[in-house]
Amino acid sequence: MARKELKPLSTELQTAEEFQLADAHPNHENHLCHIVMLRNMRSAAKLAKDAQYICFLCGRAARDSKNLCEPIKI
Repeated sequence: MARKELKPLSTELQTAEEFQLADAHPNHENHLCHIVMLRNMRSAAKLAKDAQYICFLCGRAARDSKNLCEPIKI
């Protein structure tokens, strides 16, 4: 079976405004999306345990709304 060649993301997608939004707000370093990006999975697991909120932007879940960019009560 031949492997498909992966195409690089277009430059339009890489510079899309919605991808820059995550770093443009205060306290982003405390949000699960940033913590997971840093591969700090132990901290991410602690913050996600007994989740009460879900992020409207990335779909991650957390116990405390302060750990999400756009929290919605579950």
